[in-house]
Amino acid sequence: MESKFSSLRNRIFFFFILLLIVVQTVSFFNSYYANKRTEKQQLTALITQAETQLKGELKTRKYYLSAFVEIAATDSELAHGILANDPDLSLILNNHRKRIDADIALVFNLNTEIIGELLVKDSNKEIKRVYTGNQIGDRFKHPSWLTEGLSQSFYHYNNEIYQLVITPVVNDHKSIGYIGLGYSLNNKLAEDLATLTNFNVGFGLETADQWQWVSINKAADSKQFSPNKAFNEEDFIAVNYPLGDVNGNQLIATAFQLRSSLVAAIIEDSLNLVILISVTLAISLIGAFIIASGVTEPVRRLVKLTKDIAKGNYQSEIFVGKTYELNQLAEQFGEMQDAIESREKEIIQQAFSDSLTGLPNRNQFQREMHAIANPYLLCQLNVRRLSDINDTLGHDVGDEVIQEIGNRLQTLELPLYHTSGNGFLLRLDHKMVEDAKDCIQEINAVIEPNFSYQNIAIHLQVNIGVTYSSGWAQSNQLLKEVDAAMQIAKRKNLLFQLYDPQIDLNTLDRLQLVNRLKSAIENDEFTLYYQPKLNLKNNTIEEVEALVRWVHPVNGLIAPDAFIQIVDQTGQMTALSNWVINKAIEQYFVWQESGIDINISVNISPENLLDDDFCQQLINKLCGSNELYKGFCFEITEDAFVDHNSKAIENISLLRKHGIYLSIDDYGTGYSSLAQLKNLPVQELKIDRCFIQHLTLQPEDQLIVSSTIQLSHQLGLSVVAEGVEDKKTLDWLVKNNCETAQGFFICRPLPVSELDRWLHNSEYKTRVIAENSVKENNASIVRNMSIIVNK
Repeated sequence: MESKFSSLRNRIFFFFILLLIVVQTVSFFNSYYANKRTEKQQLTALITQAETQLKGELKTRKYYLSAFVEIAATDSELAHGILANDPDLSLILNNHRKRIDADIALVFNLNTEIIGELLVKDSNKEIKRVYTGNQIGDRFKHPSWLTEGLSQSFYHYNNEIYQLVITPVVNDHKSIGYIGLGYSLNNKLAEDLATLTNFNVGFGLETADQWQWVSINKAADSKQFSPNKAFNEEDFIAVNYPLGDVNGNQLIATAFQLRSSLVAAIIEDSLNLVILISVTLAISLIGAFIIASGVTEPVRRLVKLTKDIAKGNYQSEIFVGKTYELNQLAEQFGEMQDAIESREKEIIQQAFSDSLTGLPNRNQFQREMHAIANPYLLCQLNVRRLSDINDTLGHDVGDEVIQEIGNRLQTLELPLYHTSGNGFLLRLDHKMVEDAKDCIQEINAVIEPNFSYQNIAIHLQVNIGVTYSSGWAQSNQLLKEVDAAMQIAKRKNLLFQLYDPQIDLNTLDRLQLVNRLKSAIENDEFTLYYQPKLNLKNNTIEEVEALVRWVHPVNGLIAPDAFIQIVDQTGQMTALSNWVINKAIEQYFVWQESGIDINISVNISPENLLDDDFCQQLINKLCGSNELYKGFCFEITEDAFVDHNSKAIENISLLRKHGIYLSIDDYGTGYSSLAQLKNLPVQELKIDRCFIQHLTLQPEDQLIVSSTIQLSHQLGLSVVAEGVEDKKTLDWLVKNNCETAQGFFICRPLPVSELDRWLHNSEYKTRVIAENSVKENNASIVRNMSIIVNK
């Protein structure tokens, strides 16, 4: 068992004693100098001193009881014992009693019943015997004391009066009972106080007509002096200190002494007082130094430990001496040290590895890059169609796909990182640019085999960006390069793309176009070029296709291939389509006014066909009383009805219902078939240029185009061939009954001013309006232009 002095609690208690000694020394000084003046002043000082010491000691006892009863009230074992009505509650209670050497210990439940009671058999003896009281199970006679929180009362029981402090026991922020600890106001206490004050000290109860001593020091004559009766102040000097009420009687602490004894003691002890003060001061200084060193040294060691922890040193040993409480604190510091080390390892694990695949992540890649001096190829892999898998089969399956790809790539035994939801980084050390193709083939061979999920074969494909580093590269720059290359591979549907510095320039140009696009539409920075379509039956130009161009204030004329995808991605397709249609209508009216009868075909996107408002506005513009729809054809690509089946077909049917002429553009490049087209309300099919450009040289293309023309005619569709580059191709198309041709051999796309000159000088005929019709329509054309375009 730990010695009493090893407890921090006892050290604090002894420190309080030293403080009292200091106070006593000051009192002695006051008494010494008071003795030099008048006897009355000396006696007053002595009695004041006695009163101060008496009150101070009693207040100290109260403070000491209050402090430790609060500590006991927080004991979880005590709380458990109260809740469980533990029969061994007395053992727990005795542990708390022994810590402060209390003379009485009580535990109450919320019903004010006493459920634990310990008493000291003879509190005046040094060796105390404890027994269990006979009130257990009884209701406490003073229930109001229990509701006052932490409070002191004087309890009269078994012919003794106890200085008792009671406080609630709290568990989970709720009171579950009460605990009280107390000291007996016994003869030993009176003896100690008498020794301390040099006065006779006693405690008594004052009733209306008598005085009853409770305890008094041995040297006092209790019969000669009674505080409640008049006494000769020439013989005695006394002070009474009321403590409180006990069963209706006033409890009083009194200190008294014969005046003659005090005066003699003052004179006799003058020299002794000086010696005592000196010795006390020396002892106080030594004791204060020892205690301060004993208390602060462990604290300094703990401070050093916290500094070591802050520096990341978690292996420091903890030794704070033999003090019980400080050793408990040191143990908690040790547990905290281990917990911090464990959490730090966990945080590092989370920071530098991916939770889904367990692979190193982007942070780990950046940390490793600074130390790699050898050349290498860096590949960024993007899993294709992962969003489709997530949407169709669920994100759990998508996660399994990512894990499967990670497992397959690990078989290559190359540095591998999972950097995003569907992205991986793969480092191929000591590989050069010329090795890229072979390396990519090896990677693709590992990934390409189908992944089976519940009897569903999922074809795994990736787009790969590749960049080269000669070593000691900046990780952010490498990531930027390899991501730019991967985006190009993804956009062009390539297996891989090797990084080239020109990609960054294209990316910057693309960003600038994105930022300016909306204002470009608003500021009318676009223009229309027109490419004629030749009617092969009568060798007449009856229609032109409107093709949009961007007249950029810095970059000049920009072809649609450079910005159409940006328009689609930024949600500006409807705005641009409306602009093109309005401009085409304006030009149609201009040609009509000048007597040229040319229809205009306009491209509209799949996104436009999904927009009910766009389709309704188009109907409003074209399908009025002037039947403007007869002069226009709208070309739609195959994916408009393949990817967006129901809604797109619904709006296509609506447009055709109002007489609008529709054509399937770029036929043969998508996934549609003529069998699908037979159910669509379209009137024309436009064969893609990839089948026309080498038509006379490729028998396979001739077979495809010939069969397409025949089947289209059987379905009631007219056919347009785009991409005519020479006369042989044109003659072949005439021979095979194709209705219309379009291509550079006939005419390249031209701005309207150049197209007008071409029409005037061309070998082909142009359809014109009769002179009388022109005169009749001129007045209405200008009015209709503003009305229709603003619809």
